[in-house]
Amino acid sequence: MQQQNRGLQLRSREGHFEMVSFELRTCEGGFWMWVACDFDGHHGGHWLAPDPTDPARLIVASQPYLWPSAGDAFAARDRWEQQNDA
Repeated sequence: MQQQNRGLQLRSREGHFEMVSFELRTCEGGFWMWVACDFDGHHGGHWLAPDPTDPARLIVASQPYLWPSAGDAFAARDRWEQQNDA
């Protein structure tokens, strides 16, 4: 069963809220998780990745991170939601 992409409210560093959605992209050797952001006329996004200074945390990065499986990528998306709700 294919998992659905979901939207959520994400607080940015500038203190505004923007709607984001996630898209799993298949690539050679694994998967990338795209985080699309739409706010105030801006349409862009970043890649979901582990924080290199603290692998237990997640960040959005300008370069894609290779997740070894779709399950790992979706688990990271869920951890991202929990991390930002705290």
